[in-house]
Amino acid sequence: MRLSWKLFFTTIPVFVIFFTLFGCWIVEDSFQSSLNQEAEQCVIENQMFQNSYELTWNGLTEEQQEQTTAKMVVESFSRRQGSKKGKYRIYGEDGTVLYEDSPQTEISGSENRGGSEEIPGTELMGLLDQENNVGYEIVSRGSGRQLTVVSRSSFGIYFEITRDITDLFRNRDILYSRYRTGIFLVTVLAGGVMLLVIMLAMRNTGRLSRTVRRYAQGDYSARARIRSRDEIGRLAEDFNWMAGAMNRQMEQLKDQVRRQEAFTAAFAHELKTPLTSIIGYADTIRLVELTREETDQCAGYISSQGKRLQSLSYKLLELAMADKQEIDFHPIAVSQLLEEVGRILLPSLKKKKVRLELALEEGVIWGDRELLVSLFVNLGDNAGKAAPSGSSVRIEGQAFENGYRVFVEDHGRGVLPEELPRITEAFYMTDKSRSRKEGGAGLGLALCRKIVELHGAFWKFESEPGEGLRVTVWFGKTPDKRGGRPA
Repeated sequence: MRLSWKLFFTTIPVFVIFFTLFGCWIVEDSFQSSLNQEAEQCVIENQMFQNSYELTWNGLTEEQQEQTTAKMVVESFSRRQGSKKGKYRIYGEDGTVLYEDSPQTEISGSENRGGSEEIPGTELMGLLDQENNVGYEIVSRGSGRQLTVVSRSSFGIYFEITRDITDLFRNRDILYSRYRTGIFLVTVLAGGVMLLVIMLAMRNTGRLSRTVRRYAQGDYSARARIRSRDEIGRLAEDFNWMAGAMNRQMEQLKDQVRRQEAFTAAFAHELKTPLTSIIGYADTIRLVELTREETDQCAGYISSQGKRLQSLSYKLLELAMADKQEIDFHPIAVSQLLEEVGRILLPSLKKKKVRLELALEEGVIWGDRELLVSLFVNLGDNAGKAAPSGSSVRIEGQAFENGYRVFVEDHGRGVLPEELPRITEAFYMTDKSRSRKEGGAGLGLALCRKIVELHGAFWKFESEPGEGLRVTVWFGKTPDKRGGRPA
């Protein structure tokens, strides 16, 4: 069953039950209030009748009392008081009827009284005493109802008044009948409105469901177009956020796959060239009669290509271990660290007749000393390879409020703008012939990127063709493995 119908068939019965109970309580409370009011009026009228009788009786002499009946006493004061709404009786102490007036108001649905008919007030008479001397009851007469009030006088006789209250009960039944009709009409109307509101609300769930199915079928641009501010609207916003996040993750995975494929192809290519040379020169030594000089020349080629493979394997090992290495952060004096890097770079730079310029400010960064040495040696070595003979490589360190930054700059050929984003990819080389000639494998900057990420640092490349390359590395004041640019 659909959610909209579940909500409808759950809500409507609760609404009907609540509305029915509330209406019944209102009708019954109104009826009880009218009934109590009628009973109070009957009690007052009974008391007035009793008081009138007692005053008239007490006003007679003993001789007159012996000659006067209850009927005569009642008639003497009833002429002064006018007509009554009820029917009156007077009972003696033994329950005999001393007086009964002719009915002025017929009891609806009642039958003519017979001599053997049970007298309504006799049961109440047995319950009255000096303290509780007034009581009443409701008596059914066919389809009619009458209210009977009985009071006991101080000298032992009982006064009864009955009043027809059939209309009171009939009005209650009419109210119940009208209320049942009203409940039916209100339920139909409210149910229709409620069903319409539920359908309108659930319409958004249908839209969201169709969007989810489109997304699951491969339409990753599908988004829920729901502008409501209710729970469905918030769910649609969450879905859109999730879809966007998944799209970004899929793009990252695609990029990672592309990089992995490029890495595999480049790695296979890097292995192919030296292996071809090694196998070719080895076959030449094995199959061809060579002079000593030619044999030494072939062996030299084999040795150089073997060293190239060795360098490649070392770089790959460093790159693989960088991701798995746990860094133990320690405060490191930057000037001392970069001076050590300068001493390592100096022999290779002198060989190319490239000057090394150091401009270092005192400062401290947090990190692993060996990894940081490897980072700046790789950056300096790349700068030295790119720098032409007679130029310089500059390493500059500047302390600032939130940390420290290091600049490594050369004055070589530079890098084209479209190549800058890719220079940190494994095996990517802007000048492949020069890199291979100088023993490079295109893994140095890829290793540097891992070291920068592990230290939570940030770096940037700036270059113009023909003006060299400038690498800036920012370090925060405190160790931060999350990465990001310092403020």
